[in-house]
Amino acid sequence: MGYPHVRHLAEGISGWEASGAPIEKGGADLIPLEAHPGQTSSPGEPGAAPSAPSGTVGRMSRARHSAPRASNDLVARVLERIAGTTFTRLLGVWLAIVVGCGLLYWAIDLMAGTDLREAGSGVPATLEGLLTAIYFSFVTATSIGFGDVVPLGAARVIAVFEGASGLLIFGAIISKLVSKRQEDLIEETHRIAYEARLGRIRTNLHLVLSELQTMSSDCGPGGLTPEKMLPRLESAAMVFSGELQSIHDLLYRPQLIPEEPVLEALLANLAAGMGALDEILVEFPQLRERSGMLESRVASISGLANEICGECVPRDYAPELKEWMDKVQGLAGQLVAHRAG
Repeated sequence: MGYPHVRHLAEGISGWEASGAPIEKGGADLIPLEAHPGQTSSPGEPGAAPSAPSGTVGRMSRARHSAPRASNDLVARVLERIAGTTFTRLLGVWLAIVVGCGLLYWAIDLMAGTDLREAGSGVPATLEGLLTAIYFSFVTATSIGFGDVVPLGAARVIAVFEGASGLLIFGAIISKLVSKRQEDLIEETHRIAYEARLGRIRTNLHLVLSELQTMSSDCGPGGLTPEKMLPRLESAAMVFSGELQSIHDLLYRPQLIPEEPVLEALLANLAAGMGALDEILVEFPQLRERSGMLESRVASISGLANEICGECVPRDYAPELKEWMDKVQGLAGQLVAHRAG
């Protein structure tokens, strides 16, 4: 850092403060000096380093660190740029480096004399020599290095550059091939999981609709009493609320967009289930008063369904689907209106 006479203070920062020496404060990026055996002195002793002006150490240490940080940022940007390049472009760049360096070897040989040697003799600046130079370039870029052709003079510098850049880009090409296969497998896994999710939603909505219709038909004289109906209705409302949340996510945060016939079937089952639920709650309004869980589930169902309409969802769907969405929103309004009534 430009200070030739620096010593280690054995007493540490407490001894420095006790001597009345100045202390740099204010968040400066200071670097503590490491102790060296046998190098001890106090501020007043001969050979002790004079204190730096206020702020100088912080500025010098920040400047000392700025160069490595800038270098690291540059390397990171280069690697990120390479990683974001397409496979075809990377392969083209790699081939261009290989052929370009081969032509450069041959051009140096043509202008300045022999720069490549094969079997103890110089490679001639002929067409055969050009092929040998390109062959040596491929061997260098792939780090094979058979040793049958060796560089001389300036060609060594080019060979070092080509070997480093060729390995970097070739490694990125291999990584692209592997990542492409991984992306295909992940996409297939997501597709299978997505289809399984749609199947689960369809099945659960069908079961909930069957359960609600069964309860509605069995709630007459001699059938289910409100006390026996309440646990079944709570369970059905909980499942129904969860599947409605899934349909809501399909419409508002779609990772994959289901086909319109599939979505139409889901919305139709959803509307039928909400209609059956509304009939039971109209027939037995006391059930919502007895069960806080049922009331919260019904409120969740009405809130989610109220956000499903032809003009609410981000995407533009067919008119038939928009009609089903508007119907779902209308049934949500009925649930709220009957609760208020």
